[in-house]
Amino acid sequence: MKNVFKILFIILFTLSTTTIHSQTDNGWTIMYYAAGSNSSELDLLQNMDQMIKGKQSKGYEVITLIDRIEGYSKDSKTLGENFTDTKLYKFDDNSYQELSGKEILPELKKEASHEANMGDADLLKRFIIYCKKYYPAKHYMLILRSHGNGWRMCPDREAGVDDALHSTELGEVLSNEESVDVLGLDVCSMAGLENFYEWRPSETSFSANYILASAPVSASWDYKSIFSRLQTDGKTSKENNYFESGKENPLNPFKMTPDQFSKLLIEEIYDNQRWSSWGLFNNIKITDVKLKIDELARLLSVEKNADIYSIIEQASGYYNEKGVEEVKQEVAFPYIDAYDFAQQISNNQKLDQKTRAKASEVCKIIDQLVLYSYYGGKGPLPKKSNFEEGKNGVYIIAPQGNKVYPPTGKTFWEHSKKWFSPYDQKHITGAYGLYDWCSDGMKPENEKVDNFYEYLDFLFTK
Repeated sequence: MKNVFKILFIILFTLSTTTIHSQTDNGWTIMYYAAGSNSSELDLLQNMDQMIKGKQSKGYEVITLIDRIEGYSKDSKTLGENFTDTKLYKFDDNSYQELSGKEILPELKKEASHEANMGDADLLKRFIIYCKKYYPAKHYMLILRSHGNGWRMCPDREAGVDDALHSTELGEVLSNEESVDVLGLDVCSMAGLENFYEWRPSETSFSANYILASAPVSASWDYKSIFSRLQTDGKTSKENNYFESGKENPLNPFKMTPDQFSKLLIEEIYDNQRWSSWGLFNNIKITDVKLKIDELARLLSVEKNADIYSIIEQASGYYNEKGVEEVKQEVAFPYIDAYDFAQQISNNQKLDQKTRAKASEVCKIIDQLVLYSYYGGKGPLPKKSNFEEGKNGVYIIAPQGNKVYPPTGKTFWEHSKKWFSPYDQKHITGAYGLYDWCSDGMKPENEKVDNFYEYLDFLFTK
């Protein structure tokens, strides 16, 4: 009988400790990859000050890897010193702690200086592995914070290196083990279908179910506002909810789901950056989007080229850099709004009914991809009268390909193909290639249009 009671006691004790443990496990680990080896360093220290002041609740960890450079910020207050190398930190309620990289990031030691290359995808991979091992949680968010131009981000130009994280490189280097629930691209110009497809849900490579990104230029997020809403005590927000009626609600980080957290993020981005354009995207839909667009491409290949070229010219674009002449922007940012492009095709009476019907299907699936979006049209951004929230806000790469760029004498399509390619383009400075968007479904041997990339090549090189 004593043995029976002893066994029962052990079982009850195990259950009770398991319950306590499950209640204290963190709901989230937020991984902040701060590539400041460029002018973005001016904002990075402000972002971190906001994080330190905004994080007031348990239930989540904030781990950051930051690289600084001489010549921009001289801030020695936020993190205790004006360093110019690379360091690893953990943020908490009005405090921060420098960390050692241990066996995963052995080059990062608290007592030694190390200058890391933030444009190296292997460093990002090891940072994620480190965070997941030493700060495990139910859910993970990765924030990439720096500059971006549509196909590369987080540039590092120190020590003679000109490197960056290419969207396709993440899929090549990172594995499924480094996948995250939410990917926050706190950089400019990365809200493209081709990028999202690289990070589609997969059992073999890096993926993200929810993505927050901006199609045009943008500014950094307000992290104090974001973190202030992650609470366990349920205080009400001062802001009205932009997307629904009533006040914005706080979220308990122990319990909040990826879709809830993603929605909170886009709410706060809108509240603090209304001049720009941001979107929250359900990346589970991106594979369906590609399939529909490839089907549309096959139908477009039998339409008159001039009609489609005219639609590309008229489609709403996302090139907008203040002080840069338009032709330079057009060749550097060959991005048009994906929904607007498909909608114009569906409304064009010159095109075959099957083509127009397929374009309508594309609009519907893009609408499912874009959960929330807005366009401010202020500051450096031109006004847009046809932006529909929750539909527009994600671009597709489609240059005005026949147009010639005078300084080089080459067409816009020739310039785009240097980096936008199914082939390995790493031998070209600033390029990477290897876009799954371009290669998946492509059948060069049959000399027919099978996917949208082949259609663009057909359209501009025939």
